[in-house]
Amino acid sequence: MKTSVPTRKRLPLFPIAILILVSGCSNPPSFPLEEIQEFGSNPGELRMFKYVPRSLATARPAAGAGPTTGGAGISSADTLPVGGLPLVVALHGCMQNAHEYGENSGWIDLADRWGFLLLLPEQRRSNYLTQCFNWYSAEDNRRNTGEALSIRQMVARMQRDHGVAPERIFVTGVSAGGAMTLALAAAYPEVFAGAAPVAGIAFGCADGLLSALGCMRDPPDKKAAEWGAAVRSATSHKGPWPRISVWQGEADSAVDPENAEAIVRQWTNVHGIDSRPVQVNDLTGRVHSLYPDSNGRALVESYRIKGMGHGVPVDPGPGERQCGKAGRFFPDADICSSFWIGRSWGLDH
Repeated sequence: MKTSVPTRKRLPLFPIAILILVSGCSNPPSFPLEEIQEFGSNPGELRMFKYVPRSLATARPAAGAGPTTGGAGISSADTLPVGGLPLVVALHGCMQNAHEYGENSGWIDLADRWGFLLLLPEQRRSNYLTQCFNWYSAEDNRRNTGEALSIRQMVARMQRDHGVAPERIFVTGVSAGGAMTLALAAAYPEVFAGAAPVAGIAFGCADGLLSALGCMRDPPDKKAAEWGAAVRSATSHKGPWPRISVWQGEADSAVDPENAEAIVRQWTNVHGIDSRPVQVNDLTGRVHSLYPDSNGRALVESYRIKGMGHGVPVDPGPGERQCGKAGRFFPDADICSSFWIGRSWGLDH
């Protein structure tokens, strides 16, 4: 039976700058995603999809774990596994859906290859006509409220059902999904070991639609400490903090590339490390910068793709380092961001 969904924030019209953040028409999915109907109070009214590779289909939660610590809306009776499987939360962009993003970005393929669980939240058109996550709304991007809490509840459901390793939960996304990625890292820093925004926007840049458009076009020139304060004030958490991998096209006309610099300044400040890169590798049109701690561990990294516009860089093909499907806002950039993000998280072993 189909249930009706309250239209808590139906918006009939949007400026053209928001409509730029689209992926075009979706193709029929070539892989099965399972929708989970019950995962908590779901205050953000999102849909939950998951992908479990066949090799993991028989996995079960480990016994003897303690209660979760996820906050409001998550039962204290929920249990966490001891050890267990990695989980990647992948957030689509505007006018995309879970199926399209999972397949075109390469995350489905990598889940099969490397054996990890995939959670793909999906925005409803009844919430937001262009299916954007509400990354700029305090109703949705803060701890224990709205869409952020809905996604946290989805993570808790995956933990209950599949033996997720609590220290190996990661989040990534593109555009509006990239901005929500950083909102989740700020709202639940104890949950996510790593976050990888693609064409994302620093947490706390916007507090409404108009300021969101301003951030996309011309992010404010704040000092690193100001950006970092937005994350530190989001919770009482004192660390450790998620590792951050920033991806940005240099020719992006929807999200100004200066947003990538703002993200780097924000999270190097949060980690208490230098915002100047110690090592920069120019990899044939791709600038890879590393920001390590005093032990040489890169806690923040960034990739700037020369000549690339708005979207997720992919590299279709059968090679070991190739993944993804080219399409609108999935440019063939001869580098598959999902592969390198997953590898930095240790998902390949």
